[in-house]
Amino acid sequence: MGKSKGITLVLVVILASSLFFNIYQLISNLELSEQKAALTVRQEMVNQLMHTKINVDNELAKLDKALTSACQKLSSLGLDGTQVRVVLSDLVDENALIINAATADDKDILIAVEPSSYNEIEGQDISDQEQNIWMHESMLPEMSNMIPLVEGFPGVVMVAPIFDTNNKFMGSLSIVILPSQLINQSIAQPPEGTKLYQMWAMQSNGTLIYDPDPNQQGKNLLTAPEYAEYPEVQAFTQKVADQQSGYSCYQYYDKPLDDDTKKVVTKEAYWMTVGVYGTEWRLVIWNILNP
Repeated sequence: MGKSKGITLVLVVILASSLFFNIYQLISNLELSEQKAALTVRQEMVNQLMHTKINVDNELAKLDKALTSACQKLSSLGLDGTQVRVVLSDLVDENALIINAATADDKDILIAVEPSSYNEIEGQDISDQEQNIWMHESMLPEMSNMIPLVEGFPGVVMVAPIFDTNNKFMGSLSIVILPSQLINQSIAQPPEGTKLYQMWAMQSNGTLIYDPDPNQQGKNLLTAPEYAEYPEVQAFTQKVADQQSGYSCYQYYDKPLDDDTKKVVTKEAYWMTVGVYGTEWRLVIWNILNP
């Protein structure tokens, strides 16, 4: 009988060990499966972010080329006149992202602006706009941050100096663009069957220049009162501002601010940098962790 109890005990131990091993294997397999799924998500995020970066950089390069080409034409045409306005109109007509194009004299007074719906701002002094200040210092093309425009709305200005045929500075050519429009149309579409991850973009000073939520567009993540109660958002924003690329996590709402069903979630995010003429934008892509 004692021998029978001993055998039974051994069998119980073997069964328990087998059950424990099976449970361990199941947990390990689940963990591996979760890790694999998380890795797949991150790879998809980085791919979408990288392709979007390429698209944005390409659009900025096209605008730079168009601006440079128009400056070369204006070098012999001057700052005003029928032919000058044709150059400005063509610049707008051939580039859907350009809101308007304008020449200014060497004192930054707007001379000619096209299309004609913006003629009313001719004669305005734009010498206090940052891109013009930078251009006079460098005598090279420059791009502003998001600034209030004489047109009456916020936007970004790309400006380049114009030199006459004797290589003497005579004025400048500027174009107005809306970064939200440029970025929105540049977001890379994922392969079929792959999730499209949400993105937002900011200047290096923390100001949102693109966000799917219109209530947050144009707000500064570091200084706007809406974010004061979310130190993780501000800490994340500062990290994005300080580093040209990276990965981190933060907590914030999962839906637009005006959605009553929104809730605070943990998000993982990658970011990269785009830009031209030394002015940088940060592109951020995010995904909810453990939804």
